[in-house]
Amino acid sequence: MLERLPTWRPWRRWLAPPPAASERFEVLTRDHVRLVIHRVTETAGPAPAVLLLHGLASNHTVFHFPYRSLATWLAARGFDCYLPDLRGHGASDWPAEPWAIDEYLFNDLPVVVDAILARSGQPALHWVGHSLGGLLLLCYGILFPDAPLGSGTTIGTALDYRVGSTSFRHLLKIRVLLERLDGIPYGTLIHLLAPVCGTPLSRGVDALTAWPPNIEPEMLRLIQAHCFHTVPMSLLASLATLFGRRGLRTRDRTVYFLEKASRFCVPLRLLGGSRDLQISANAVRQTANLVGGPAEVCIYGREHGELEEYGHWDLVVGRRAEHEIWPGIEGWLRRHAGAPLSAARSTAPAR
Repeated sequence: MLERLPTWRPWRRWLAPPPAASERFEVLTRDHVRLVIHRVTETAGPAPAVLLLHGLASNHTVFHFPYRSLATWLAARGFDCYLPDLRGHGASDWPAEPWAIDEYLFNDLPVVVDAILARSGQPALHWVGHSLGGLLLLCYGILFPDAPLGSGTTIGTALDYRVGSTSFRHLLKIRVLLERLDGIPYGTLIHLLAPVCGTPLSRGVDALTAWPPNIEPEMLRLIQAHCFHTVPMSLLASLATLFGRRGLRTRDRTVYFLEKASRFCVPLRLLGGSRDLQISANAVRQTANLVGGPAEVCIYGREHGELEEYGHWDLVVGRRAEHEIWPGIEGWLRRHAGAPLSAARSTAPAR
């Protein structure tokens, strides 16, 4: 439950720091970029290792948020949670050289996965990715089909952007202008807008982040103030290939992920929101049809039995996420990790 959420005050008073991690450590990529990994656990012995990976321009606090932390919730139920900040995000380094999705897949994630397995002592990890964090799970599993992944969960993620509507298409209309910039200072812009989030002045921006009725205005302000960073144009140009005829590809064009999607054979659960303006429910369903392994799709919204519609961020930190979304994530992890039921486990049914 959300407790003691701060009401509207001048920004210096209502900004709350994220919860402290149980442990924080660093790894170095092969191109010498320092990455920070936050660990949240309440168990002294072996426990299933869970990688919780943030999305584009975001950071680890999406899963370890003030007042509403999925990482803390899972840790209380016997999971060993690891939350990395990818390059250019959160506490990790901003590299001197431009980067694309290739650097995440070939430089960042291999050392992150190895470090988690070494710390946890587990033979495999279970990957939960929000937005781009889920896309990277799909691409990583396609590139490395023998990777030690026990299960995957994507939240607001699609591999095929040719299906359904998405607000990202609007950026393609001004791509020529954007390419003249080194990056889009999204974090700075949205931070400045944070004091008016949750009001009629920012309803359009709010809906892009989350479905407004399903998240408190104060929570929206905290998200906009804490959770976003500048996006380099090199990364946006790489992700723009999602809209091409052959879909997302590596820089050297040797791998087109849509064409190789059947190589992804990790048990996969895909979560989507009925009113997600970034990733449509149809795109989520189409992604499940593309992968080669078992895939389960859950679209959340009133039509599917929830009390309210769901957008993008509220799938993780919405006012009802703890009771409508999180138990299903826990149930999927337990099913594939072989973890025993915990006394702290929520009694809410998994979908």
